[in-house]
Amino acid sequence: MTSKLLGATAAALFALSSATVVFAQTAPATPAPATTSSTSAPSSTMPSKDEIKTARQACRQDATGQGLKGQARKDAVKSCLQQKYPVLAKRKTCHDEGTGKGLQKKALHDYVKQCITAS
Repeated sequence: MTSKLLGATAAALFALSSATVVFAQTAPATPAPATTSSTSAPSSTMPSKDEIKTARQACRQDATGQGLKGQARKDAVKSCLQQKYPVLAKRKTCHDEGTGKGLQKKALHDYVKQCITAS
């Protein structure tokens, strides 16, 4: 009686684990971010926060893979992001120019937006 119960339990656990493996294999994979479109054809539109976050994470992994630490790592990540999204570098430049002119809030926002689209 105990061996039948033990066998039935083992069979149920095996069936459950097999179903989990099948489910895990059939679940849709998360699509990889499209980095080729941003590097091959830079646009004047700002990437989404998720795109930036994903790109930054990839750049950090690259820097870690190169064994960089400290300021060298920060510089490598910044350079990598600017290569993937040149509009971010342009935005920073425009923002600094607007701040230097004494613009604030709405005027600064409008200046940065106009500056990015002008190039």
